[in-house]
Amino acid sequence: MTQQNDPKMWFLKDVNIYEGISEKVHCKLAPNSYEEGMTRATQIYTPHEANQNIYVIKYGEVILYHAKNGKRSIFDTLGPGSVFGTFDPKQEKPTHFAETTKRSMICVTPLDEFQKIIHHHPEMMLNLMQNMAHRLQDYETKMRSNIETASERVYSELERLQKKKQFSLIGKFMPIPLQITHEKLAQHTNLNRVTVTRSLKKLKENGLISIDKKGIIELKR
Repeated sequence: MTQQNDPKMWFLKDVNIYEGISEKVHCKLAPNSYEEGMTRATQIYTPHEANQNIYVIKYGEVILYHAKNGKRSIFDTLGPGSVFGTFDPKQEKPTHFAETTKRSMICVTPLDEFQKIIHHHPEMMLNLMQNMAHRLQDYETKMRSNIETASERVYSELERLQKKKQFSLIGKFMPIPLQITHEKLAQHTNLNRVTVTRSLKKLKENGLISIDKKGIIELKR
């Protein structure tokens, strides 16, 4: 397989942080990383083990979460093109868990090599900063919803997740349906499952959402 037909090349060219870097540079970057196929529910890293890698999702989905006493609190759901990992060289261990929610292909780059790439191609830093700025705005929206009622919090989280899908790499080209289990929504909102179910029922009765037989949710506001 030639470098130009290498699926890794497709991956690098479609990731936002690599935007504007020439084909020649893409071919040069590829040997510094590797791809890893992962099944659903694969833990990519935990706060208990050293890990200094940068990850980018080629396809699939990854959740980032904290866990205590067996309870998860999901603070981000990432799709194709998303960048995550340990960006601070002084931090040996991650501060959270990362896990796939479906079959995924992840590109892994050691942090020291990622830093060399940025050093030689500073335009990547701007792309990375824009990516992180958008992520921080998303986190702020999530934190603000914590002062709302249960139904408002559930609706705000559904709205946030829908926007993330719309602005994802794939979402820019085709609509992605919003589908999430009650259990997963409970982990996203830090509410219990019963409260989430009641809130969804209330939102549906008030005409704010619709849910079809496949569990696909459509926001009406």
